[in-house]
Amino acid sequence: MGFLTKLFGKKEEELKRPKVQEDANLLKTMEAHLDRVLGVKFSTDGKKLVSGGFDEQVILWDIESGKPLHTMKGHETWVECVDYSRDQRRLASGSTDSTVRIWDAATGQCLHVCKGHDTAVRMVAFSPDSTVVASCSRDTTIRIWDVETGRELKRFTGHISYIECLAWSHDGKKIASCGEETVIRIWDAQTGKNTANYNTGDTLSHAVVFSPDDSLIAFCGRDSKIKILDARSGELLCTLEGHHDAVRSVCFTPDGTEIASAANDESVRLWDVKSGKLLHTYRGHTLEVQSVDISPDGRVIASGSDDRKIKLWGIR
Repeated sequence: MGFLTKLFGKKEEELKRPKVQEDANLLKTMEAHLDRVLGVKFSTDGKKLVSGGFDEQVILWDIESGKPLHTMKGHETWVECVDYSRDQRRLASGSTDSTVRIWDAATGQCLHVCKGHDTAVRMVAFSPDSTVVASCSRDTTIRIWDVETGRELKRFTGHISYIECLAWSHDGKKIASCGEETVIRIWDAQTGKNTANYNTGDTLSHAVVFSPDDSLIAFCGRDSKIKILDARSGELLCTLEGHHDAVRSVCFTPDGTEIASAANDESVRLWDVKSGKLLHTYRGHTLEVQSVDISPDGRVIASGSDDRKIKLWGIR
């Protein structure tokens, strides 16, 4: 007899989640994580995907089979974020245990445990040339780590509150970062100098990304909106509205014409950059969607959710 039955003398009813009709564009569902999936990232050839989750695991997937190739353990608490190096040789993960780990993508072996942050690492990102990893933390710092040695090379300071996300420009010259401040900070990647600050209009930003040609910056956050800025001036060019809860992740298609987003409203959405028009809403997850990425050929969206599942969606 359960607790509620003892207390109220009534039969307990099993809690059942409402069934969600899956979108016709769903290609595949991949399951192996034991808890919430917090990050997903494609390899540059689109054949593999790396994910991280609340189960403290980093998993490398084969896209064609939908099966795990390596399950990487070592973090002492949940994995907040992951990235895949552009040369496809390395994986990176960041955790609430305050560390960044660098892994061998071929073997799944942990090569380096990068220690220095004082609290949760919220985002990791390889530089375009795959030689360093940038990480940001709730300790208000950005740190640059050498991929070959795991050594901290640089530290950027200037944020006055939690940093939730960062992104490299595709030319490798800039880093954008934002979080629990109403500002996106732009940094010179070489010197660490804060070169510009753009107003976000939101008290918490969850993700930021440069367009493929580095002319635009897109970001999203607590206010349920995706905003697109001119990367040089910081001018607000467009606001994408349609999500019903905080937007957790955003990314451009390889040609820069469209944006995919994931949100706490359990949906993944595709938008036209130029017009701001919502092109499609992908339904199928049954809990908040934490992360989204687009394959290098621009044909597939991957999403990771609190429902423990990774879903692959056809864009067209």
